[in-house]
Amino acid sequence: MGRAGQRQTKPSEAVQKTPQMVIPRILRISGYVVLAATIMIAVYLRILPYINTLSYGYPPYLDELDPYEAYYIVSYMLQHGPLSYFDLRPPNPATMIFWYPWGRDFRTTELPGLMYTIYLTYLPLKLFGVDLMTYMVLFPAIATAIALIGIYLVSKEISGSMLAAIVSTAFFAFLFTDRTLAGFTVKYTMALMLLPYGIYTFVRAYKSFKPLDFLIHGLVVAYMAASSGLYIGVLAVSSLVMILYPFVARNVDPARIMINTALIMIPPLIVFISYPLYGVSYVYKSIGGITILTLALIAVRYYLIPMVARKNANIIYLGVLVLTVVTGLVLVAVGHLVGGKAAQALGITHVLGTLSFTIAEYQPTNPSFLMSYYGVLIIVAILSVLYSIYLIIAKRDLIALYVAVLGISTLYVLENLSYFVSFAALVMSIMASYFIGLLSSTVSSRLFAVRRRRSSSIAPIISIVLLVTLIPAQGYISYSYHINAYKNHLPMVLTSGIGLSSPNTAWLDALKWMRENTSKDSVIVSWWDYGYWISVLGQRASVADGATINGTQIELLAKMFTSREDEAARILVQDFKAVPGKTYVLVYDTFVSTQGAVYPLVNADAAKAISAILRIAGYDIDADIYGNNPREPSYIGSGPQKYVKVVNLGQQIKLRPNWESPSLNNMLLFRMMINGVYTAFPGAIFYSDQPGAGGTFVDPDGKGNMTYFKPAAIFKSAVASIPGAYDIYVVVFIYQLVGAPET
Repeated sequence: MGRAGQRQTKPSEAVQKTPQMVIPRILRISGYVVLAATIMIAVYLRILPYINTLSYGYPPYLDELDPYEAYYIVSYMLQHGPLSYFDLRPPNPATMIFWYPWGRDFRTTELPGLMYTIYLTYLPLKLFGVDLMTYMVLFPAIATAIALIGIYLVSKEISGSMLAAIVSTAFFAFLFTDRTLAGFTVKYTMALMLLPYGIYTFVRAYKSFKPLDFLIHGLVVAYMAASSGLYIGVLAVSSLVMILYPFVARNVDPARIMINTALIMIPPLIVFISYPLYGVSYVYKSIGGITILTLALIAVRYYLIPMVARKNANIIYLGVLVLTVVTGLVLVAVGHLVGGKAAQALGITHVLGTLSFTIAEYQPTNPSFLMSYYGVLIIVAILSVLYSIYLIIAKRDLIALYVAVLGISTLYVLENLSYFVSFAALVMSIMASYFIGLLSSTVSSRLFAVRRRRSSSIAPIISIVLLVTLIPAQGYISYSYHINAYKNHLPMVLTSGIGLSSPNTAWLDALKWMRENTSKDSVIVSWWDYGYWISVLGQRASVADGATINGTQIELLAKMFTSREDEAARILVQDFKAVPGKTYVLVYDTFVSTQGAVYPLVNADAAKAISAILRIAGYDIDADIYGNNPREPSYIGSGPQKYVKVVNLGQQIKLRPNWESPSLNNMLLFRMMINGVYTAFPGAIFYSDQPGAGGTFVDPDGKGNMTYFKPAAIFKSAVASIPGAYDIYVVVFIYQLVGAPET
């Protein structure tokens, strides 16, 4: 007899329990506890740079260089209102300190998503006295927590396994991803925060096939497109999956798939058309055309082809796709459709300029780096791709199609462009859940089944072995490689970007000097990397910055630094409209002072000069190193070495500036360093390298004195010292342009 008010369940109505239903509730609760702990530890690791900064007695600083642009813009919006962002274009004085003398139009060179996200979320915090710098320093850690929740949700959605979802979340949580560090607040940070939700909303929509779910996905992609160019990593995969859908799906409703695809494409299309950085031309001349192309191809498959031939429709459609791909490749080959990072990601390098080949993150990813950085994660991700391909072939599984396209495309662009290292880390963490979910389900079906069937299958045993091998192995890699990278990290402005974990004040002192000792209409000329520091922290005009929006100006800048002083002065006055007396040139590097000798370590501007600046200025550095011989290791050092000296250290080859060569030491950049050393270290002798280890005395005429450039300020800050033996300094040299040759 049942209790009063309750109906007894008939045998026919009994619900068959699944393995998940009989898993003890305590395991699920424990899973949520582990997930919460994982997220909290991940956030703690990412705020360590903030904690380290405070422990040294410094106020919070943003990391790297680009975040200062966002800080400047949001500060401006807080002063002038939310719509003032659209006033940031010349001749607004607020824009003229960037890319002097032309200024910068932020509407056409920047995306607003990050700026408005920070602005809107900061407003309530401002009421409680939180300063903007502190909030922006902590923002990447907050974004990481949001991303980790998204990773868990999408991993659970595609794997059906809580264990797999937690493991995938932990994979990303304990990887060292620089764009999630405290202070590294950039568009990429926004992309990583939104990426899991871009994937999650598509998977949910793909499963339900409801128009509302597809619209939600389209809105997330639009938000990403307004925040970062990495939106393409989501939109391209979604588009490709919808294009390939006819080959896998059964019983397709043409109207429904057309509507759902349109609901994905319309929101980002609106962003492309309405925002100046993209514009209408982005849709018909560039990658934005993927929105129209996807809709067109689906219309061809479901409406045009059936009008011509009902049989073999997919074969005809395949021919259309092949023709489309060939046409696209031809257009790309002649320099249309893609450029910059997009071209590099696709492995198309012939359309790129010299500048692209001098930026580290624009280079292909070294295969050895993949294993050392990702470890087991990349193996599990590849296994997930293989498993998804099997499911597509064997079962025409739709989610498997998405996982396969996502995985293959991510691995391909990662190989071509190291810029995608952090992006791929997040995607591969999600992908890993697919294979781990398979292993987990194999084990759980055996351990938690209501009725365990006796079987000689070794699948559960293999699954257990793989789980207890792969997961701890990745944990070891994270502990020994990634977590340590967080522990001693400091903002770049405190370390001068020289790779040491101890702070120095050389750059901070130089920026303070700019603010306090130069007129407000002064211009500080440096290599483009430091433009944001100069404009935002130094509050003076710079001629270039990390946006690299004007390749011509960067090339002129390179020529200025690699010219003799008279030509450098002429370039500044004629091309940069510089005013003598109000124009300063800044270079910096690291130097060792030992027993009356000073020699460079070459890990800042001197290193950039031989690896990038000279190349951008038009010098054939490879010919200088290899001569007319093939660019092979056996011929290294066969060239004239007028600019780059090849030093053989036995088992290692070292490339350094040929300080002894007049061809090099008469260039402004190197001349300033030589003269600056003699000025900052009175009585010292400048050596090209460590004395007794290949270094020779360098003493150009007048110790490098110049006619048109004079020392204005030199700042040196010790980063290491052994009393009586040596001191290592970061030295920032600031020279004033005092005149120019008559033309």
